[in-house]
Amino acid sequence: METREETGSVGAARLSWTYRVPVVFVVLTLMALLIVPWLVQRRVNALRQEIVVSEPARTVVMRWQFNLVREMAALSELLVSGDTAQVRAYTTALQEERELHRRAAQLVRPLGPDVVEQFAEARTLAERWHTRVNQDTVVQLWQAGTRLMDIPRERRLFEEVLMSVAELDSAIVDATEVRRQQIQRAERSGLTLTAVLGVLALLASIAVIALQARLRRLITETEHRRAVADAALAESARAAEARHRLMRGITHDVKNPLGAARGYAELLSMGVKAPLADEQRPLVEGIERSIDSALAIIADLLDLARIDSGGVSFERVETDLNELVRQAVHDNEAAATMAGHEIRAATTDEPLRTFTDPLRVRQVVDNLVSNAIKYTPAPGRITVRARRSVGGDAPGPGSWAVVEVSDTGPGIPVEMRDAIFDEFARVDERSPVKGHGLGLAVARGLARRLEGDLRIADSEVGATFVLWIPQRGGATATDRRRS
Repeated sequence: METREETGSVGAARLSWTYRVPVVFVVLTLMALLIVPWLVQRRVNALRQEIVVSEPARTVVMRWQFNLVREMAALSELLVSGDTAQVRAYTTALQEERELHRRAAQLVRPLGPDVVEQFAEARTLAERWHTRVNQDTVVQLWQAGTRLMDIPRERRLFEEVLMSVAELDSAIVDATEVRRQQIQRAERSGLTLTAVLGVLALLASIAVIALQARLRRLITETEHRRAVADAALAESARAAEARHRLMRGITHDVKNPLGAARGYAELLSMGVKAPLADEQRPLVEGIERSIDSALAIIADLLDLARIDSGGVSFERVETDLNELVRQAVHDNEAAATMAGHEIRAATTDEPLRTFTDPLRVRQVVDNLVSNAIKYTPAPGRITVRARRSVGGDAPGPGSWAVVEVSDTGPGIPVEMRDAIFDEFARVDERSPVKGHGLGLAVARGLARRLEGDLRIADSEVGATFVLWIPQRGGATATDRRRS
């Protein structure tokens, strides 16, 4: 716990920072007034550099168009006249076009994805046209001695190539215009931002002056709040100590006499001194039940106290939850049958192993099964199952093991699903079945000390309690912890 001097130092430090924040803001604003124009100018220069690139790019595109026309003219002359010199003219123009492709690829890259995409489309069409020309016209028709006045199929594709290259030129023009507009917007934004930063710096300066006048009052308020917090901490410590003393008193001053009274009642039931009359036996049995109920309440109170104070020990070993569920169902089967219920374990033969404390898990499961038996009207059905779960509603990441206890009872209202785990909480005070309202608080406390949780899941009939246990790999050594 922090001392008063430490708390005062923390309060003074916080006030000091409260005073410094506007000053720091003024400094940052002044720095921004210097940096913002530089950033704007840097952006504008970059955009202008891209505009400079656009003119050489358009020149290359125009030369590309010219070479395409030269190639088509050479092909047409070859097919009409058979002049072999046209083959060399076509090949020369094609080589120049390849070089233009390489240069255009470098120039259009800074102009944006739209221009690059249009360039790729034009280049693809050009390659397709060259492939068709080489396969269908120059190689086959000319070598076969065919003389044609026109090549309509290749000409249609050639026109598509020219159109695509023209669209590339238009895309370059559009990209250039976009960058000019971006330059104008950047310059306007820079001026606006500079003006806003200037106003903010002025306002922050005024705030610094006003804050200095209020600093003394803030110090006084902080000291008062610190005193209130110290008083609350002291009161909380006194309450915790009083609770611990109460638990110790219950252990020594209440539990032991009740245990002795339970022993005397058993002696009466056994007829040690004299046989009980028939009308006396129900009275003695009522005494035994009342004492057992009081001892159960005391046991739950002690468990809660130990959980809160960290006095519960855990021994984590490799545990098969399927086997644990089957044992819990077997041990509670007689009580369920006497209450008129059917109870079953929904497990598989495959082990569900995790690294946990089987005794504490069993304590939670027995509590849930006992509640299901107690609060489910007969004839009812109680199902206990174990399974793996990854993600979903798990309390955290990783792999989890889940133990579910479902019943066909009246269920838990949605608005009570959190409050039901509070100490002495009851769903319906008018219910003929009475409980002391500590079992679920103990069960959730144990579940969370096991690094898991205990929750209520949605169910169409009755209530379903879900015990989440983090699933870890089997370890051979025992992990003993004080939680």
